[in-house]
Amino acid sequence: MFKYCIIALILLTGCKQIDNKFELSGNVIGDTDGIVVLIQAGQSRFDADTSLIVDGKFHIVGSLEYPEEFSLTTEKPNQRDFRPIHIFIAPNDKIEIELNTENIEKSVMKGSLVNDEFQQYLNTVDRYGSERADLLYTEFKTAVETKDALRINEILIQMDVLNNELQKIKAQRAYEYIKTNPESFVSAYSLYNYREVLDVKQIDELLSLLDKKLYNSKYINNVINADRNQPGTKVSDFTLNDLHNNEIVFSKFSKNKVILMDFWASWCAPCRQANPRLEEIYQQYKDKGFEILGISQDRDAQTLQKSIETDRITWTNILDVKGNKSITDLYNFFSLPANILIDRNGIVVARDVSISDIENEIVKLLR
Repeated sequence: MFKYCIIALILLTGCKQIDNKFELSGNVIGDTDGIVVLIQAGQSRFDADTSLIVDGKFHIVGSLEYPEEFSLTTEKPNQRDFRPIHIFIAPNDKIEIELNTENIEKSVMKGSLVNDEFQQYLNTVDRYGSERADLLYTEFKTAVETKDALRINEILIQMDVLNNELQKIKAQRAYEYIKTNPESFVSAYSLYNYREVLDVKQIDELLSLLDKKLYNSKYINNVINADRNQPGTKVSDFTLNDLHNNEIVFSKFSKNKVILMDFWASWCAPCRQANPRLEEIYQQYKDKGFEILGISQDRDAQTLQKSIETDRITWTNILDVKGNKSITDLYNFFSLPANILIDRNGIVVARDVSISDIENEIVKLLR
């Protein structure tokens, strides 16, 4: 579908090395208990960068290769409701924030050109129609509180209709925005965000217009890889080290084997619940040409190792990398648990197979 030869040529070219460090600092207005949490889009809250609020101030230092979206919020023990602000951060950014915990939308940010652009983009595209949606949601909460079942169903239908309407309008606005701003990383983000709403011709057109530097971002990588690693396609190769620092080249690891690639993390309760059953299946079929490769989303090898020991896992596990080079991005998974089943020829057979169906699928492939 896409122009892979052009993309491959771009990815083979050298890139100027940059300082990947960024800084966020500022004051907290309102409730100053707890911590400030900075979460990279697609990342777990458990792996986020945090800063303790001291005398109403916070400071976070991180690094990234290309400009990306993050969410910023405050957190304290037993908190259930998290209202984040969305922020775009670039390498070398030094952003100052006045973080308003009473009304987080009123927080003030300065010091980043790409974030200034991102906030304008959100107001014209992603937040379009938010007032109508908020009004319906307020009516819905009232209906729930009064236990008005008929009104609840009516509002749910209205919400569905409104959401479909707004998605189409937002996608068209995103399309126009990208055409007007082909050199912006915000445009790369926008194309990724609306990749499932825009049609194939629009995506191809926009990819051809975008500045080639954007092809190094994880957003465009994910758009390009959207048709890869789906059932019937050849699985993508990668190289990472296991927890014993042994290099795992997937094409060699999986040669002539049926592979279950299991995406999980120590903080993912459903993943942990599935581990004992997966271990049973692994022990039963590992000598018949079956192998499991665990792809952990933990950011800490020690935590992962402890979970492996607790769950008595004996299959190979590797720690995924962050950013646009992560295996999770390569295989287009956006939530956990997730898995991908691959036959002896390296062809993807299925994705997200339920734990109850995995053994039957494996037996078919081992025949």
